[in-house]
Amino acid sequence: MKLLLLMTVALGCLALAFVWKEPWIGGVGLLVAFVAMFTDRDDVRLDDERGSYETHKSVRNMRSRNR
Repeated sequence: MKLLLLMTVALGCLALAFVWKEPWIGGVGLLVAFVAMFTDRDDVRLDDERGSYETHKSVRNMRSRNR
């Protein structure tokens, strides 16, 4: 939801830059777009959250013993 809101604001700023012929508004829009891009979280569930019997720490311990 936050990504959609920030991208809408960014597109609005870029559109205003062309309408008002003010280049700094487009720069603000690009900055907002970069903030939206880099603050977007991908909520992927981890193996630990899925109810797996093996945690990440146990998997790392098993792999490190075989090397």
